[in-house]
Amino acid sequence: MSAQVGPVSTPVLSVRNLHVSYNGSAAVTDYSVDLTAGTLTVILGRNGAGKTSTLRGITGFLGHEAGSARGSIAVCGQAIRHPSPYRLSRAGVGLVAERDKVFVGMTIREQLRLVTSDRRETDEVLDFFPSLRARIDVRAGLLSGGERQMLATALVLLRKPQVLLVDELSLGLAPAIVRELMHYLRRLADERNLTILAADQAVHASLSVADNVQIMDSGSLVASGPLAEIDIDAVLNAYLGRDER
Repeated sequence: MSAQVGPVSTPVLSVRNLHVSYNGSAAVTDYSVDLTAGTLTVILGRNGAGKTSTLRGITGFLGHEAGSARGSIAVCGQAIRHPSPYRLSRAGVGLVAERDKVFVGMTIREQLRLVTSDRRETDEVLDFFPSLRARIDVRAGLLSGGERQMLATALVLLRKPQVLLVDELSLGLAPAIVRELMHYLRRLADERNLTILAADQAVHASLSVADNVQIMDSGSLVASGPLAEIDIDAVLNAYLGRDER
């Protein structure tokens, strides 16, 4: 697991005072975070706590839901003015969304080719996700849930992001598959120096790979910091309850 030592470097992603609302109703209030290279930060919270809205607010995926976001976002010290999915992608921020991640009628090979025609680049992501290589000509609609998540992640990785935002990687998957996917996120942070912010409800699997943790409740952060410095059991018992862990 990555450790932060030596002088503090410029955050790869810095978010300040993010507020997200839908049709005038607040979903996220005053969210801030600094993410450094090669670290994996997880956002935990109950369903509806504001995790997904936070990631969407950062990337600007809000318009189709009558949503709005305000706050400041910087990538490698450069402010992103009027954040939008296009501007964030150009700046090096990729989002693996909660739903509608892949084209179910297209094969893995066809979808990878939509992003790049460079064989070396596709080989690199297929080497990282070998189960995708084994099913390269299978339509996504016939893949398992875990394989679809791998494909969705691979498609974002082909855009060469510096920051990877991941929303509900565990959704609808068996615990063993969730642990495997979380291990892939840990490897991406360690081996590729990717900065990762993952929002999820899979508490144990998330904490097993995290450097930093944030707990959200009713759209606000109630705890945030390095995992080793947080009384995680006390916080989770207060805001999640043992039956949801």
